[in-house]
Amino acid sequence: MRTAYLLLLVLFNSLLAPAANPQDKVASALAPGAGLLPVPQKVAFIHERNLLDDSWSISTPANISSTHPAVLSLTAELKERFGVRLKNRRGGTGRSIQLAIKPGAVAIGPTTDTNRTALKQQAYNIKLERGRILITANDAPGLFYGVQTLVQLLQRENGKTFFTGGEIVDWPDMDLRMIYWDNAHHLEKLDEMKRAIRQASYYKINAFTLKLEGHFRFKTAKSIVEPYAYTAADYAELSEYAKAHYVELVPWIDGPAHITFILKHPEYKHLRAFSNSNYEFDVMNPDSDKLLLGMFDELMEANKGGKYLLFSTDEAYYIGKSPAEKKRAEELGGNGKLLAEYITRIANELHAKGRKVIIWAEYPLAVNDINSIPSHIINGVYNKDWAPKIKAHGMRQLIYTSTQGVEPHFPNYHKLPAKKPAPVNRAVVLTDDEEQQGELAKGRVGEVLNGITTTIAAGNADLMGVIVAAWGDAGLNPETFWLGYAAGAAAGWNNKGMTAQDLSNRFYNSFYGRNNVNMDRVYQLLSTQADFWDKSWGWQLSNWRTPIFGNSYKIYDTPRLAKDQTLPLLPVSGSNLSFDNTWNNNNKARLEAAEKYLQENNELMQLLNENIHQVDYQHYNLQVLHSVALLCRQNLNMLLDLKRVNNLLDISSQLASANPAAAVTLVDQVLDRARCIRDQRNEVLQSITTTWYQGRHPRVAEANGRKFVNQVDDVKDHQPVRTIDMSYLIYRQLKYPLGKWADDVLKARNQFAKTHDLPLRSDRLDWEKYF
Repeated sequence: MRTAYLLLLVLFNSLLAPAANPQDKVASALAPGAGLLPVPQKVAFIHERNLLDDSWSISTPANISSTHPAVLSLTAELKERFGVRLKNRRGGTGRSIQLAIKPGAVAIGPTTDTNRTALKQQAYNIKLERGRILITANDAPGLFYGVQTLVQLLQRENGKTFFTGGEIVDWPDMDLRMIYWDNAHHLEKLDEMKRAIRQASYYKINAFTLKLEGHFRFKTAKSIVEPYAYTAADYAELSEYAKAHYVELVPWIDGPAHITFILKHPEYKHLRAFSNSNYEFDVMNPDSDKLLLGMFDELMEANKGGKYLLFSTDEAYYIGKSPAEKKRAEELGGNGKLLAEYITRIANELHAKGRKVIIWAEYPLAVNDINSIPSHIINGVYNKDWAPKIKAHGMRQLIYTSTQGVEPHFPNYHKLPAKKPAPVNRAVVLTDDEEQQGELAKGRVGEVLNGITTTIAAGNADLMGVIVAAWGDAGLNPETFWLGYAAGAAAGWNNKGMTAQDLSNRFYNSFYGRNNVNMDRVYQLLSTQADFWDKSWGWQLSNWRTPIFGNSYKIYDTPRLAKDQTLPLLPVSGSNLSFDNTWNNNNKARLEAAEKYLQENNELMQLLNENIHQVDYQHYNLQVLHSVALLCRQNLNMLLDLKRVNNLLDISSQLASANPAAAVTLVDQVLDRARCIRDQRNEVLQSITTTWYQGRHPRVAEANGRKFVNQVDDVKDHQPVRTIDMSYLIYRQLKYPLGKWADDVLKARNQFAKTHDLPLRSDRLDWEKYF
């Protein structure tokens, strides 16, 4: 499949700009330590390069078995990345990579996290000498991390592998470095999830919280299980695989809000806070607690030995507002107090079963509600105004940050242009939820780094780590998140003297290998291309979607129409082919921007093609990035094709009286162009689906004896749930009435043709047909 894919890329990119100059590569690509991420605490290199080849061996003492995770990782990474095959032996002499675990051997410096015992377990020392590499750690996690650093340090040149001499002493600044993986609206295949876990461990990420919703085969809630879902055995296998890479798989369930995946099912409608909304539990119904705790029990049983749970308590907008909850909220002194009581009730049950519970402490909680929450709970979202109160209460905290928020298709890793790429219809006001992370002054990596460093510098919280989130709600492929995941975790390990650009460059070198070509430009172009994909369409109230129950401020008296993206409608020729040609002029800024972005898309495609052929690693990741670029390109081509259609109809109207046959021919070209727009759209969707389904299960209405209940969240209504299959990626085009427009053009064409005794045309454009 990959060979065919590469051939298609070669053919496609032969039409684009000439190959970039090799000098465009990142200048620091071959500098010692250019691919180290996280950046070690202490690094000292000397001007000495040494060869590592098959004549070396891995030497381990009696307390490190041949199946130790560090040994297995080192053996596998050397073989897969560098083609170096080393045998493991006990002691002896000769050129070797020597592994040692000696408690107390590696001293650590000052740290933000006060749990220095946990930090010392992750510390290591690497001595890089001619004929010997010695990795010494205080404990097993540190030895594993030392191996990852060594692998990142090695350089492959002309078929040989080298390392620079020197010494590295390293330890984390904070114990927990967690990423959030959102499988609510898709599901990776088991091997793909293992690959993601292994990749996370490479960047010293040691916690991986996995949101599955209906993608787990709950026995206590069978009706919510999706057509494809992990079994308890699958989840246990993932948990054990994660442990073998010093990553904890952390179960995640939402509550009391964000649980449409439960409440949309008829069996659970009685648990709704409001009978006409599927968004939030009735927290006064004991069956709500029973169901949620039963689901947590199943995940914990499959996740034996785990330490943490993430009980996602965010955006519980309506707690205390329903008739069943109002009285208790008033008795306690407010809606925040009711949420605190609910959190306490659930968290205490989970804590009694040996788990540390992480929550989001936020509205409708207030700072004065903190003392109503048990101090054993960990707050997963830092609030600078609340932090002193939370610390005084004895609660530990994580720094929440995000590599993606609401942007579609690709995160805004780069600061976007100050000038808007095209006019957007603001007649329909977006909600606070839709705009919450719309503008990022520093780009995602800059914001992540700034948030972590400023929070640490403030010193007003008992910090234990970071959690880097990326929401699949907008339908992005998780392969687009790795820069933010790695950079955020790296800042949790060591943030001293870091810059966003340095973290990004280190990621490109470590993730793709040192032969990557101008990957920073690739990410910049993908950021602006995806942003224009979004901003190039306006908004309108929609009759196609479920009305919205409320927002973060209030419940609407009557559910309000949701919004959909759209474009200004193309004009239709009259029966005499007369035509209003103002569409192009009215959309001049949009169309000029599309021309500009199409040229940049050419550059992007060329760079992606070069990298797919030249990088050492992550070819599938680049295929995904290419699919995103294709989606953006199709939108650009459609906009410019609409411009051409408008021009042809305008010329047709001018020729109508003098040359009716030529005028009809031009209208036929218009209808053919509309069909080409549809066909190109469908080809791109098919290409993306094929690429993305390499690593995930298909999105289907029915499979494995289970049916998907197609009902959207009536508060959030995320894009992927608007369709059962992958067509959510072209949802706005399917709703754009080009099919009706084509019917009207065809009708006018035939009326004109009949008047002038010209052949009629009968083929209609089935615009909404995509497979």
